[in-house]
Amino acid sequence: MSNPPLPLRPGETLLWEGAPVPGFHQRRLTFFLMLFGLPFLIIGVSLFFYSLLLYPQASDIPDGGNALVTTAFSLPFAAFGAFLVFGPIIEARTAARYIRYALTSRAAYVIRTGRFPSLKVYPILPSTAVELETGARASTVWVHSRLERDSDGDLGTTKAGFENIAEAEKVFLMIRDLQGKAE
Repeated sequence: MSNPPLPLRPGETLLWEGAPVPGFHQRRLTFFLMLFGLPFLIIGVSLFFYSLLLYPQASDIPDGGNALVTTAFSLPFAAFGAFLVFGPIIEARTAARYIRYALTSRAAYVIRTGRFPSLKVYPILPSTAVELETGARASTVWVHSRLERDSDGDLGTTKAGFENIAEAEKVFLMIRDLQGKAE
């Protein structure tokens, strides 16, 4: 996997680049969701195999149809449970592989490669609200926040930045220095 080159403007210099620290970062929430999904996974898989065992023993068409309907009914439960149980494990292992961060003298770059590649650029201005959110293993530097309305019309804050990086305090201070020079 190769990283795409940064589209730097003339006079823009690269100050820092990094990636998220692999692993679980919100352990309590992650383990809660995994435990919540475990019954769905167990019941869905058990029901799937149970109905497959009942199908050959069906004595008439309605019994066979019931077994097939139960098999089809179990699939969404098993899929939802598998998503909740195995999704965080896959995300924890692959986030560091497909996300790169870069800080230049003018902007913060978030580069995603892989299945859904994207490049997002957030300019560093004196008015940019920068936030440092500390964590146990890694911290996050938010460089962009915006109020948005969801489908129900409720206001919510959308944040973007360098999530779960090891050098968050250093990057935060670099951004604050850039803001001071721009004034």
